[in-house]
Amino acid sequence: MHLKDKIGIHLDQIKQLKGVENAVLTQRDGNPIQSTGVWFSKDEIFNVSSATSAIFNVGIHLHPKDLKYILIEGKKAKILIAPLNSPLHTSLNKILEMQGILDSNHEFFIAITAQPNINLGGIFLQTNECLKKIKTTLITSGESFKPPLIQFNNQKIQNIIEGFNIKETEDFDLRVSSFSLSFSEAISLELRKVLKNISITIPDLNYAFITIEGGFIASKILKNTDIDSDKLDKISAMSYSLFQTANRCAWLLKKMQADRILLDCQNSFQFIDGLGKAIFSTEIGKLRQKLGLIRLILPQFSKKIDSLVKEASEIQDHRSFDIKRMLGELVIK
Repeated sequence: MHLKDKIGIHLDQIKQLKGVENAVLTQRDGNPIQSTGVWFSKDEIFNVSSATSAIFNVGIHLHPKDLKYILIEGKKAKILIAPLNSPLHTSLNKILEMQGILDSNHEFFIAITAQPNINLGGIFLQTNECLKKIKTTLITSGESFKPPLIQFNNQKIQNIIEGFNIKETEDFDLRVSSFSLSFSEAISLELRKVLKNISITIPDLNYAFITIEGGFIASKILKNTDIDSDKLDKISAMSYSLFQTANRCAWLLKKMQADRILLDCQNSFQFIDGLGKAIFSTEIGKLRQKLGLIRLILPQFSKKIDSLVKEASEIQDHRSFDIKRMLGELVIK
């Protein structure tokens, strides 16, 4: 039996679970290996694999040692992105060493799309053994799974680029909205109060921050002494990038916006909530906090932060400044 057929059997088993719509197995560089479910075209599978690969790689940068899975939630569907865990067999580990794969947990991942009312965390647990079998099949096959060397003409390249374009055509504008640069003092104080209340309500909170357009932190609270302000700035920028990419992936799959992202790790949960032009992110330790309880608590704070962000957007001076015009005035003066 051909390798892809063997993998297809395991993917079909995942597809049979209640609520699962499709699944695609992808290697870390975005090259799709096999898929199951309803797809419109090969280009769609390629686009989804590329988007989920970008999300997966940012997730690894955020949590390089203990990432279990990434869950993207929207109104129309849930999307699970999970790495394939290595089977704990000495003989298989030797094969990995011969293939030169040092960190095989990050070589392959699976993306599963399911209906919005399905518990994808539960599906992940149900499919855990199946995912290990897929990983074993990949390792013992001896194949490298490197993408083929394909030459594209200009028209094909343009078609691929257009496949990633999900925005309406608009003129390029060099003007920058002042909203992306600052909040009023009153709203900044209110945001800090909300974050302080979160830290009191959730004892195992490591950090929480609100990030606006461009990945800039508008407000933050940092309780983990192992993380300094510079590192939190990097986490903020990567989290913002991850959410924007998740939005693109959600649009490609279901023509929807992502509402929330959960990064489930061995020792912590990271939540990223979309707030229009901003995101609200928290990292919470697992020592005393249960996922179900956190899911009940966080939306209350998220709604308050969302209202403050909207208020900031409304009261800001909406006049934009033109960078070229501003620099020109500086030269004249």
